[in-house]
Amino acid sequence: MDSILKKGLFLVTFSGAFAGFSVTAQASDTETVLPSVGIEEVLSDCYSSEKEIQVEDYLVPTEKGEYLDMAFADVQSFLYIRSEPTKESEWVGKLYPDYAAEIIGPVGEWTPVRSGDVTGYVCSDYIIIGKNAEEKAQEIIEETQAAPEESFTYAESREEEEARLAEEAKEEAEQMAGTGQAVVDYACQFIGNPYVWGGTSLTNGADCSGFVQSVYKHFGITLPRTSGEMRSSGRGVSYSEAIPGDIVCYDGHVGIYMGDGQIVNAINSRKGIGILPATYTNIITVRRLI
Repeated sequence: MDSILKKGLFLVTFSGAFAGFSVTAQASDTETVLPSVGIEEVLSDCYSSEKEIQVEDYLVPTEKGEYLDMAFADVQSFLYIRSEPTKESEWVGKLYPDYAAEIIGPVGEWTPVRSGDVTGYVCSDYIIIGKNAEEKAQEIIEETQAAPEESFTYAESREEEEARLAEEAKEEAEQMAGTGQAVVDYACQFIGNPYVWGGTSLTNGADCSGFVQSVYKHFGITLPRTSGEMRSSGRGVSYSEAIPGDIVCYDGHVGIYMGDGQIVNAINSRKGIGILPATYTNIITVRRLI
């Protein structure tokens, strides 16, 4: 209802019952505590003070929408749920776009909410509430074609996020190790073939960097020609984190990490392509390419 009471205007329409408790009416930049009596006092105060008062602030709805106590995250990335109503407080959970929460207290600059296992405060500028929230709820239910209790997605706690990220990192490492193992298996086919200075042929002969370059070329990865340049390829990891397929760079040499502390590499003209301990000399860097 959009009716506004001001001096000289007493035409009001409403669909609820008037409440009889003290309330605060906003008028420009001042506040007035209204007496805990009926609408007559509200009208009298409005007329005498020339203040604008939103009528709906003094009505108690006769019906309550099913989702009027819900909020939905209105963000592009995520919205922090914080332990206290300040930006400086610790975050305890995250609401991603359209994630749902239950409003459990007054809506102000910060709104107290409960979402899943997370309880805290969100900045009210980034949530959809009231009738808009009810419309959003219906929209989500229609999109998901699921029962209401199964339609909404709730916050992820800080602990849940940490567990998820750890699991994703583990899965990524396993996937990379599997791909890296394919690189190692391919490279090991050429053990015993000759070492040739300046060569890049896996069958007729290659030097250390030519061997690594040609192996990775088979997998669609382009590497620079020299071992020194390869020190900047991919991303660096520590030797303790090395997995099959990483390249291990030394002063003037490079090889492919096989796992179990070994590398496959073009060693020299006497030994050709073979296997060496990864720590046979000082390691400068370990690079991950896949």
